[in-house]
Amino acid sequence: MTHLLPTVRTRVPSLASLLLVATLGAPAAAHAQAELQATTATKAPPATVAWVRPAGLYLDLPEQGGDLTALLLGGGAEPKPFYDLAERIAELATADGEHVLLDLSGEFQINQVQVAELERALDRVRNAGKHLWAYVENASTIGMQLAASCDDVMIADLGVIELGSPALSVTFLRDALDLLGVRMDVVRCGDFKGAVEPYMLSQMSDHLRAHYRAMLERMNADIVRRIAEGRHLSQARVVEMQSQRLFTARAAQEAGLVDHIVSWQGASHALMHVTGRDDLQFVKTLSERKQRQSINPLAMLTQLFNPKDEEADVEDDTIVVLHLSGQIVDGEKPAPGSIVSGPVVKIVRELTANDSVRGVVLRINSPGGSATASEAILLALRELCAKKPVIVSMGTLAASGGYYITCLGRPILAEQGTITGSIGVFGMRPSFGPLLRRIGVHEEIVGLDAGATMASLSEPWTDQQRARMQAMVDRIYDVFVGHVARSRNLTTTDVLAIAGGRVWSGQQAIEIGLVDRIGGLDDALAMVASQAGLASGAYEVQHLPRPKTLFESLAASMAEMEALATPELRLAARRLDLDRALRIVLDGMDTARQTTVWAVLPDAIRIR
Repeated sequence: MTHLLPTVRTRVPSLASLLLVATLGAPAAAHAQAELQATTATKAPPATVAWVRPAGLYLDLPEQGGDLTALLLGGGAEPKPFYDLAERIAELATADGEHVLLDLSGEFQINQVQVAELERALDRVRNAGKHLWAYVENASTIGMQLAASCDDVMIADLGVIELGSPALSVTFLRDALDLLGVRMDVVRCGDFKGAVEPYMLSQMSDHLRAHYRAMLERMNADIVRRIAEGRHLSQARVVEMQSQRLFTARAAQEAGLVDHIVSWQGASHALMHVTGRDDLQFVKTLSERKQRQSINPLAMLTQLFNPKDEEADVEDDTIVVLHLSGQIVDGEKPAPGSIVSGPVVKIVRELTANDSVRGVVLRINSPGGSATASEAILLALRELCAKKPVIVSMGTLAASGGYYITCLGRPILAEQGTITGSIGVFGMRPSFGPLLRRIGVHEEIVGLDAGATMASLSEPWTDQQRARMQAMVDRIYDVFVGHVARSRNLTTTDVLAIAGGRVWSGQQAIEIGLVDRIGGLDDALAMVASQAGLASGAYEVQHLPRPKTLFESLAASMAEMEALATPELRLAARRLDLDRALRIVLDGMDTARQTTVWAVLPDAIRIR
């Protein structure tokens, strides 16, 4: 393998140079040597460098957002398919040239699980004999992990590396609810069900904090391992640097996180400066194919009021990656960002009946949601498993209801950074009595029996009503535990010891029997192909469901518009992790149907 190195260096005189000195004398020999070097330089071909610059938000299965304000103002970039990025990087292993420049100066967003997928792709490129260069300006922990997968790391002179460890953020609402005069009636199964603590307590309980901390330590071990191996540092040293967190360019170089400090003139200039070559040819690997889309008002109205329900064509010998991403909810109409039971059951049954589909990978990215919706999806998936090979691939989050739908008795793959488990359920309903009285509102209920007050928004549950709700929650919890026990070949006692709402990292889940092995989507596809008797390269891979178009997502957003109408309030809700909390509260206010029993994890893991 050749390396791009600076042209100015100490060199040993060649035999030809010594002969020139001996026959021509030193001055003449020097002149001849210069001519020889000039001739050689003009004949040397320029080096080709594959330039990879990620930019934007990368999702497993991207969907165009339906923000009307962003549409009118020209904002709101469309998310990009992550597996297209991973595939293009892996293809560089067989591409022309021997050098790859990973430019991490763009604004890009990937999650910790996707880092593991890219690490494997970059390893394939490096194992093919390529030399990998990384360029960073301001790098987060995510960016530093990717840079550590390269041979050389360059940083801009004014750049900063923020090497943080994973942290869990939970927003507690109890004090705010007390100030407002709102009481939450809660029934639950499992002492560790952190989903209800924000409504019942002012701060996190000690036992839940200790459990979360143990999970974060296991997740961080993979981050530390990746950086330590890539930068040839001890793991203890990386952990120490995480506590320091911020590093200037000079401090990063002294700590061994980077190799070269360059001026703030971009990745290509940095590589030419470091190598001492200005004849490099850069080939953009992720070049965008921009298409200007005209807005047809008639087409918009047609799509809004009569959306198409197209089934994607599936060719012979196809393995389908079925993405189940978002909160699990009951319903009959698809909604961006949610796993709606009706549409999911429909597409699963279509895959079951389609002989061209030889196998399915279930790609799960979900915190859970409605227990009844989870059960409906699970039953449909079991019918699929009875006819075709199925492998479960967990993404960032496959917890509570997200784990419920994996109880198929089939192999489950996860990453080190996956959050899973949270085997527990709860029921919740708000009562607004003090708040209503404060603003002069009084509710009267005329009913035939005491049960009528269960739908009241001003009165809390009575002891008898609470007992009935607890019995319903207990029944669903028993079903959940039974599903896990049968799927994982565990006893009920074994499951109860790891259930109760406890959450686990991917590696922890393997150790307690909830997951089979560490692996990504490529591993799951290979397993399905093997079980289906398909040779490598002899099948197509199709990702479903079909991503919504802009107009379809816009239609869904308009139809689903609820209390938070402005973009600013929606942003605040997402930042404080209130979106799922508000969904639960709003559901409890719906007196037209019974209280939902939830299997959901509302906490947000954020790595900065």
